[in-house]
Amino acid sequence: MSEVFPKKLMPKKYAIGIDLGGTYLRAALVSDEGEVSHKIKKPSSDGVIEALGESIAELGAAGAAGIGIGIAGLVDRKKGRVSVSPNMRAVEGIEIVKEVRDRFGVRVIIENDANAAALGERSRGAGREFENFVLLTLGTGIGGGPGRGARPGRAV
Repeated sequence: MSEVFPKKLMPKKYAIGIDLGGTYLRAALVSDEGEVSHKIKKPSSDGVIEALGESIAELGAAGAAGIGIGIAGLVDRKKGRVSVSPNMRAVEGIEIVKEVRDRFGVRVIIENDANAAALGERSRGAGREFENFVLLTLGTGIGGGPGRGARPGRAV
């Protein structure tokens, strides 16, 4: 499958953002200015790790500055995996960061999806206007991410 945006055509820096949800995997190619240039949406049922790799390849990981993955649950950022997920049990314990980094050769981070959403709102969205805020997510489950000071907090 060919890349959406080959490296030589990328005038700006891009990153790949992924939301591994209980119902859908959503992925997007996002510029350093916050512009979304391409989106992918796939069911996140069976074969979610394979769908993750396919989506990253389709978006063109070779030209990306990095990949960020958000997922509901308790995320162990040091080990690059999900310890417990209320709606994605199939990925529990898998070293997702290592697998993606080894396959695509770019920086990869993983974060609780609500915290990742709060970070996005803090840097590019409605959270820029507030010193402190709480972001609530409603999807397959319910979550929340606190924002404090200049960046989202890790705890309330």
